[in-house]
Amino acid sequence: MPSASRRRVIGLHLRPRSAHQRSAALPQVGTVEMRRRKGGNRRARFPTSGGQTVSPVLRTIGGMTLVPPPPVAGVATPPASRTVAAPSRTRRAWALTGSIALAVLCGLLALSAGGSHDAPQGAPHGGAAGLITGYAMLGVFPMLGASVLLVWRHRAPVIVATITMGLTVVVPTTALPALVCLAAVTYARRGWLRWAFIVAAFVATVVADYWDLMGTNSALAALFDSPRQGTPAHAVLLWLVPVLAAIAVAPFAAFGMGRRLLSERDAARRDSASARHTVNALQLQVDQQRERQEIARELHDTLAADLSQVALHAGALELIVGEGDQRAVSAARVVRESTQHSLDDLRHMVRSLRDHDRAIGTGQGLGELPALIDDTLRGGLDVRAQVLVNDAASCSARVGHAAYRIVQEAISNVRRHAPGATLHLDVRGGPADGITIRCTNWLVPQSAPTSTGGGNGLTGMSERAHLVGGTFLGGVTPEGSFAITAWMPWAPSAHVEHPVG
Repeated sequence: MPSASRRRVIGLHLRPRSAHQRSAALPQVGTVEMRRRKGGNRRARFPTSGGQTVSPVLRTIGGMTLVPPPPVAGVATPPASRTVAAPSRTRRAWALTGSIALAVLCGLLALSAGGSHDAPQGAPHGGAAGLITGYAMLGVFPMLGASVLLVWRHRAPVIVATITMGLTVVVPTTALPALVCLAAVTYARRGWLRWAFIVAAFVATVVADYWDLMGTNSALAALFDSPRQGTPAHAVLLWLVPVLAAIAVAPFAAFGMGRRLLSERDAARRDSASARHTVNALQLQVDQQRERQEIARELHDTLAADLSQVALHAGALELIVGEGDQRAVSAARVVRESTQHSLDDLRHMVRSLRDHDRAIGTGQGLGELPALIDDTLRGGLDVRAQVLVNDAASCSARVGHAAYRIVQEAISNVRRHAPGATLHLDVRGGPADGITIRCTNWLVPQSAPTSTGGGNGLTGMSERAHLVGGTFLGGVTPEGSFAITAWMPWAPSAHVEHPVG
């Protein structure tokens, strides 16, 4: 058992908070967050449910939770759905400019078409001619409105196309707005609705061409050397109108359907890339689980068996010595208890390795630090420790376990490389500040290490701190001591800027 003098150098202050204290502390966390935002630093994020955070999950396959894996070489991370990525601002600006220019062009053509219907060719001046002229001029205004609607043809293609094609049939105007809407509808819709609008666009184009041929300044007639009404050439042109309308409709319909095919091809490629990404991720997790199970078998069959033998012989030694030598009994008890603890940790690790949903770790955290320090004292190491942690129960289990392992490795380093030195340990923190660990000991000159070790202690401590978003510093100070300083956030997801010194 440790002496009284050795016990007095330990100050353990684990301060659990009551429910009232935790509720009173909530506004303080919000105040800290607001100050950091005003100061221009990162926004502090704190867990809202006992330090537990929820990681993003891609999907669950065969009982195995599949988290988003790292990017696969040669395959970009695909989107989760078929939704096309939003275009850039420049692309949207060019698209809007093109739509406005197209609307202006259609409006000018509508004005030109309305002005070409002064009266049917050869008709006497009178009431009928005036009605046709007035009707043609009145039809210009709704067609100007339909031209403006072209800007929204991609947002509501069916509505805009219905209005535009209907106006093209009932008033003398150009067929270009109806054809532009046809391209938008054939891109956005499939099946019978697409073919219905193709037929409607064909009918609207035929009617628009006949309206044009009835005018005094027919653009269609001008293409055929301006044949006048009543001539054979004009009669032939009337029969050619359906053919010309089909020729006009075909490229717009083909353009819309071609865009649709390209879009579906790109979506199929994205889905294929997403499937490959998911398969690669699942294969990676299967390989990792296979390796974990292999490691678990090796640990159970080799190291666990050896530790069991050590614990058995230590217990036998403790019984054989009896009351003859208290120091030998105490040493045998320490060996037996340490071996038993190692066996418990090893069994927990084997279970964690076999269960892919269980995090690797033994469950030790901030609450087990007093027991660790007591065991260290019983082992003969002089420790002067101070642990000041507020609301230790709310700390993330992952962070608490990392802190426990860092302190444990620091104690092991002193045993191996500075036997007989005094270890000064300071652990403090809370939800607002994270966890800070400082371990210092004076170097012992010309002392042979009690254990060679693997040379990975500092590397492992640094990795544990960085994996939870913390920082780590370790090395010899100018004063001739060895110091270790680590800081970790209260929860792995809380990115709080904190200098380590």
